[in-house]
This record gives sequence, C-alpha cells and structure tokens, in this order.
Amino acid sequence: MLNVFLTEIMKLKNTKIHWLVLLGAIPANLITLSTFLPKVLPEGTPIGIDLQDMFYRQGMAVTILAPFMFALMTGYIISREYQERTINQLFSYPIPRFRILAAKLATVFLLIVITSAISCVSVTVTGLISSFTQQSDFAIFWSGIRMNILACLLSFGTVPVAAALSMVGKSVIPSAVLGVFATVVTLIGEMGHSMDSVLFPWLMPYWPVRELAQGLAQTGPNPYVWPGTVILATTFVVSLIFCIVYYERADIRSGS
Repeated sequence: MLNVFLTEIMKLKNTKIHWLVLLGAIPANLITLSTFLPKVLPEGTPIGIDLQDMFYRQGMAVTILAPFMFALMTGYIISREYQERTINQLFSYPIPRFRILAAKLATVFLLIVITSAISCVSVTVTGLISSFTQQSDFAIFWSGIRMNILACLLSFGTVPVAAALSMVGKSVIPSAVLGVFATVVTLIGEMGHSMDSVLFPWLMPYWPVRELAQGLAQTGPNPYVWPGTVILATTFVVSLIFCIVYYERADIRSGS
C-alpha cells in the first residue's frame, strides 16, 4: 500500500499541483497579515492584535476556497489516467484496484493537510510569539489550531463525491463544476453566519470556524452540529462505496 501511495506522490512531481495548493493557502495568509495594519479607536487609542479574530478570518478564507480547490485536486488525481489514456495499463497491474483508489484518496488528503497547514502559517507564528508575552493568548492559540485541524478533517468528507464524478465523467470538469457550485453556496452560507448552514456537507468545516467568531447574533453551542455530522458522514460513506464499486467493476477498456 505504501509503495502505491508513494507512486501517486511521484506522479505529481512534474505537475502544477503545487500551485493549486499555494492558490488555496496564500489568500488566508494575506487576510491574516492585513490585521497588522495600524488601527485605532475613534478616540485615537491604538487597537492591538486580536489573535482570535485572525484565526477566524483565516478559517473563513480557507473554508470558502476549500470546496473548489479540493474538488479540483481530487478531479485531477482521479481523472488523470482517463485523460492521458493510461487507465488500461493502470487496471492491468497486479495490484488490487481498491489499493489504487485508496492511494489516490490518501494523496488528496495529504494535499488537503498541506494546504490547511500552509494557510495558517502567518497566524500560527503570530500566536506562538503572543503566547510568550501574554499568558491568556495560549488558550486562543490552541483554539485556532484545533479549528484548523477539525476543518481539515471535515473537508475530506466530501472528497469522494468529487472522485465519483471524476470517475463517471472521466474528466476533471465535473468535479470542477461541483467545486464552483459548492464554493458559491459556501460563500453565501458563511456570509449569513447562520447555525443551520452546517447542514450543507461542504459547509460543515465552517462549524469550528464559526466558534471563533465574535459579535454574532446567534451565539452558544450549535444545535445543528450532530445533524450536520450525520449528513456529512452519510455523504462520505455513500459516495465512497460508490467509488469503490465503480472502480472495482470498471471495464479494462475504460477510457480507451
């Protein structure tokens, strides 16, 4: 399994996928860095750096872009053999197709982790520095790190849907269209700040991000977290089963 996974990683060596990772991570860093611009209250008192607000803005940026970026990454990795007409050779290898699919999904997950990690570099560095000077900031720092970890894990829940579309369409286009649609809905949902927005699977990563928001009309524990988790888990399991069955039963001439 490890060799198959490393093979998938090597396939990305001469591709532009790293630019896609940076495209998903840089905006979040730019938004958090903008908080360092001088700010003052109406009476002229300088406003210090609000670490919680920095993490919130960073989380908003990455979760809005995530549906499109991660769907595009998934579509590229899954459909590459179809587009390059090498799927026949891939299916003829003496390797269970389940392992090949698992390696591809593991590669997508690695890209999601890298994107999420890079997206919070600036706010993490700020948080580390602040934790040495202000004791109270460490709790906020840990909340921000926890938010990024949860958002990263929850983002993977919809990956099999993009994978399924890429298999059926044998192209990156269906997953890209899905990503655009999901990103638009996610943007609208996050701008509304409503608690029930997490019922949309692609908006579930917004749940830990929203926990860091300040001054919202609706505060307190989100009652829609468990229903949203069930919907996301169902989406993941059903689409993953479809991917496994479709990949196992795909004709050897598929894509030829």
